[in-house]
Amino acid sequence: MLKLIVLFFIIMFLFNCGKNPVDPAELIYKIEPTKVEIRGRELYVNDKKFIIKGVGYAPTPIGYYPWEKDVFSDPDIYNRDLPLLRAMGCNTIRTWAKVTSRDFLDACYNNGQNPIYVIMGFWFDANQVVTNSTLRQQTIDEFVSYVNTFKDHPAVLMWAIGNENNLNYTASPLRDLYEFINEMAKAAHLAEGANFHPTIYPNGGTPTDGGIGKIGETIYKTDDSSMIYLDVWGVNSYKDTYPSFGTLFTEYANKSSKPLVITEFGIDAYDNDNSTTYETTQASWTVQLWNEIEANSDICCGGCIMAYSDEWWKNKDDANDPDFHHTTGAARDDQPDKFSNEEWYGIMAVADNGNAPDILTPRKVYYELQKKWR
Repeated sequence: MLKLIVLFFIIMFLFNCGKNPVDPAELIYKIEPTKVEIRGRELYVNDKKFIIKGVGYAPTPIGYYPWEKDVFSDPDIYNRDLPLLRAMGCNTIRTWAKVTSRDFLDACYNNGQNPIYVIMGFWFDANQVVTNSTLRQQTIDEFVSYVNTFKDHPAVLMWAIGNENNLNYTASPLRDLYEFINEMAKAAHLAEGANFHPTIYPNGGTPTDGGIGKIGETIYKTDDSSMIYLDVWGVNSYKDTYPSFGTLFTEYANKSSKPLVITEFGIDAYDNDNSTTYETTQASWTVQLWNEIEANSDICCGGCIMAYSDEWWKNKDDANDPDFHHTTGAARDDQPDKFSNEEWYGIMAVADNGNAPDILTPRKVYYELQKKWR
């Protein structure tokens, strides 16, 4: 018996000697794209209902503008942030700018261990693009290239087309913009084929409508029969009924049968009346808003808190200085102090750290959401 076993291994050795050696890379397990589906008004990830516990992610360092610093190509930044987001219970981040790095997406996916999925932002200047046939096609081609580059990555959740472009669109009738968004969504579907990731447009609105704006209106080509390729409506919702969304979910349900995602919500951390921060107020208002998102999961697939970190570049003083934390802003009825301080929306406070990445300190809202999300 022993002789037969030895003879077998000798034959197998001689047989394999004539073959080309196996490339070790071929032995590595191939990671497949995540299965993301829309079923009615609900979102499913790998056949399980998925509620987006999301954070808007744009951690522009102190002293920079977003167009000056590619945070997705800086592992010192995202390796600082992703463990904090995981510990919070965050399962999704939303970007406004294009993701530029597979390494970043690899870090988000984390080999499938507590993955953080990404709503992949794609910004464009609608007033320049929509009515210019050359720029229009260039933008579609750029978007398709973006989709093709990352469509196979398991961290991808959705493609976000623009952000609040409807608020300042003046180049032509507003319906032209929504037709273009639908065309962009169609191009993404065609690029991916049958197993496409959903497309979403983050719509802008007023404190009165809470971001619904012109959704569901035939005259603007935003009804379901017109927006046939857009899979999900997003609304950036800052409502004058805060700390409640009021009748937002009912109003939306009467306008569209598509699922809804609250792509932005929340309040800033700065108390303009008393020139200090009010973290307890920021936390309590945010939790109340999240509770309503969760309670309306038959209509809403979740939400993304605005925002991960304070953004010092947003409100510019006379010096136009992103090194300074401004307290300027605008009067708004959705804030406790009736004033929106654009640079203070972070669930993380930011401090300068010289040449190293900024130091981030969780605010109370981080811990209160952590209790809900974990």
